[in-house]
Amino acid sequence: MFFDPRPVPPWQRRLYGKWGLVALLATFLLVGTTGHDPWRGIDLRHFFVAWQVLQGEWLLPPALVDGTVPTAGPLYYWVAALLGLVLEPLGLAPHDATRLASPLFLLCTLLCLGAASLSWCGKPWHAGVMLVGIGTLGWILDAHQHQALLASATAIGLALAAASWRHIHPAKAWIAACVAMTAGFLAQGFALLLVLAVPWLASWPGKRIEARQRLPLLIVTVAIFSLPVLWFVAVWHRTEGGTWLSLQAPHLTWEFITSSLVDGGRDAVWVTWPLWLLALWPLRRATNGNGSDARQMAIAWGMIAAGLVVVAAWPPSNPSDLLVLLPPLTLLATERLRRMPVGARAAFSWFSAATVLSLVVFAGLAWSAWNLDWPPGLARHMVRVAPDFEMSGSLWRMGSATAVLLAWFVLAVMTPASPLRPAIHWALGVTLAWVVMVLLLEPWFEHTRNLRPIVEQMQEALHDRAPACVSVPTREADVRAALVYFGGIPATLKEGCPVRFARLRGAQTLPTDGSILWSATRGQGKRQEYWLLLDNERARSPHD
Repeated sequence: MFFDPRPVPPWQRRLYGKWGLVALLATFLLVGTTGHDPWRGIDLRHFFVAWQVLQGEWLLPPALVDGTVPTAGPLYYWVAALLGLVLEPLGLAPHDATRLASPLFLLCTLLCLGAASLSWCGKPWHAGVMLVGIGTLGWILDAHQHQALLASATAIGLALAAASWRHIHPAKAWIAACVAMTAGFLAQGFALLLVLAVPWLASWPGKRIEARQRLPLLIVTVAIFSLPVLWFVAVWHRTEGGTWLSLQAPHLTWEFITSSLVDGGRDAVWVTWPLWLLALWPLRRATNGNGSDARQMAIAWGMIAAGLVVVAAWPPSNPSDLLVLLPPLTLLATERLRRMPVGARAAFSWFSAATVLSLVVFAGLAWSAWNLDWPPGLARHMVRVAPDFEMSGSLWRMGSATAVLLAWFVLAVMTPASPLRPAIHWALGVTLAWVVMVLLLEPWFEHTRNLRPIVEQMQEALHDRAPACVSVPTREADVRAALVYFGGIPATLKEGCPVRFARLRGAQTLPTDGSILWSATRGQGKRQEYWLLLDNERARSPHD
């Protein structure tokens, strides 16, 4: 249950019990995940790797070594491709089916954290840690788009659960820790092993198992580690294997580490919100009895320290790198919330309400700017960014969002008094605010972040010329993915093709070593310009 046993009506126990938690998780994980094309940025980049796996590149997809995605392993893309094979015959588009891998991995992460919290925080906080987890801002966007680092987070969550079982079930803890190491290597390569080494060493059974169990445990351990070893040996014999291995090397220059830490510190404020606020909340006294296991806290802090090393020394440097910090930080934040006095918990509940209302007001103002031209400044900005945008289904979207907001208010007021009440308020508020934002803002994102219309225009320009390939800069790997997936255009990140793609932003200038084959512009003022350039020396028309 969400709360300690107390005399409450049966319907309220069911609503705020395990079935309520299931409904809340399903709402958060599934709303906004399907029903739209892959959007530019990491959604398209990571989907393209999964799409390559669906085309038969199961061992090592080429996009893992050509700069399409950051340094990663194939685990996420294997699972995404399997979901594509299973769900596409049921009517889901390939990109929708594979995108479900993200909520699946996040669900596994939350379940592992719930298992870890049982021995750390006790009941009912195994539900509390999941409530705190889904309210983390870093999960909100990445849980609803293709993101390979979610597989890394699941491996970390499993390692934390293994470390929590080390005294009760030492053999089970060791096996789980070894599975986490295997999954971590297949998810992110050698970098994640530094983070997972902390709970793996803490789970070493030593003398806690009987002598007759040691040989079977050794056999199971060898079997678990044989999978990544066999995969690595198979990859090593391929041409791309050496490239993948070289990408695993850390960058130990002072300039890179300093830049990564500065960028990570700036992004951590919102990616880990509100976990860092709860984890660092000053406490004058502990409540709720039992205190935490100091060794388990040391494991969590050790994993955070190792995660910071990974963020600092391994490329690239972007907000998604910080996802490896969220599982241990979620446990620490939950333990801190458990020990808060009643007044601090009440303050957190009010803070949750203020945050939700702020997000809803922002979404409502955006809807008003599109449909009612108020506030005028925001309306003018929307027109500059996307002058041809038209909101579809405005009235039913606003009506549905209003109903969701009323449901949030009723559920928040009716929440039973319990230690988990602030966690329930936070998770409930963030989830329903996310639903409101999807209802009101998704058409805008579909219009401004969908590259399919641009690709369809390019197809018309390329139809008669039918080039052998189109060169796309590495920094525009999402465009390459869109060209291949949406248009079947033979795009590559290598140079030397008769046609080149260029995207200009702001004051950038167009290269002069080619003639313009096609161009398009989005927005006004600070606009984006898309170009196809014909290399006059390499281009040969099929009619020549």
